[in-house]
Amino acid sequence: MPSMKTSVVGAVLAGGESRRLGRDKALLPWSGKALLLRPFEVLRQAMSEVVVVTVRGRSYGELGVPVIHDRFEGLGPLAGIHAVLEWAGPRPVFVVACDLPFVSVELVNHVADWSTEQEVLASAGVEAPAHPRARVAVWHGRRQPLFGLYSASCREPLETRLRDGRLEAWRFLDEIDTASVPITPDLALYRPDLLVNINSPGDLRHRVPEEAAEPSSR
Repeated sequence: MPSMKTSVVGAVLAGGESRRLGRDKALLPWSGKALLLRPFEVLRQAMSEVVVVTVRGRSYGELGVPVIHDRFEGLGPLAGIHAVLEWAGPRPVFVVACDLPFVSVELVNHVADWSTEQEVLASAGVEAPAHPRARVAVWHGRRQPLFGLYSASCREPLETRLRDGRLEAWRFLDEIDTASVPITPDLALYRPDLLVNINSPGDLRHRVPEEAAEPSSR
């Protein structure tokens, strides 16, 4: 019977401009590897098929990862989510920003909350009911649109928003039926650095687990 591993596509979002760093954040060195490989490898433990989503002109060929590109250029993280949903067809996708090096497989599984009902439907080639349409982590009281599960039914409303120039990810979550999943210290999987992101050269030098950075953006 299909499980989340075979039914969900994983996607690392790596299309950001990295203005604060002055270079491509996804390629920053982290524990001897490019930063984007950390969330990529975590997703590969949870899902059979994982891609990197970025802007045209970037291939990451030297990293040996499959890459797809935004269809709506220069429109931020919603364009990346749309691109992978379009590529995945009827399958849901789990997205993770490339600048989240501390995420874990347990955290992915907890936020996705893939159910037995979903497995049964997937085995019949049917998408699970799109209620909620998305499930995203909540970190320090703030929803994290770049760490969560999106159903295929999100693609059309996303495309409408992109065409209208309405690019705020949090407003999109308000517009659809979204389940918010708090990541709190009472969870067995909890660590104080789980959703801390890398935004500056100082973040590379100092891993401060007690301080959560601002919500991630591509």
